Amino acid sequence: MEIIKFALVGIICAVLVVVVRQQRPELAVIVQLAGIAVLAILSIEYLKNIFAETDGLFSEVEFLNDGYLELLVKILWIAAVTKIVELVGKTVILAMCLSLIKTLAEISKGLLK
Repeated sequence: MEIIKFALVGIICAVLVVVVRQQRPELAVIVQLAGIAVLAILSIEYLKNIFAETDGLFSEVEFLNDGYLELLVKILWIAAVTKIVELVGKTVILAMCLSLIKTLAEISKGLLK
């Protein structure tokens, strides 16, 4: 059931981006970034629950007490943030290329006539 919340937020953000892009294209990227931020905040809540549940799970393992688990968590956070930044970068690139794509589509339509 919880995945429905994520799906609904994603769908609402996608619809908002389409509507905003028709009226004010320069704001569409900001709406999209806001949607990504909301989804990230929702997923952080789940990560907190996971860490709370597994807090005492590894306390008896000696090699994890040396900070390895903490290092692993930091590495996972860096990987997650990097993926989000990569997604945002690709979105900005796509937004910047829309006029080029539209021009290429018009040229292609002209050539097919």
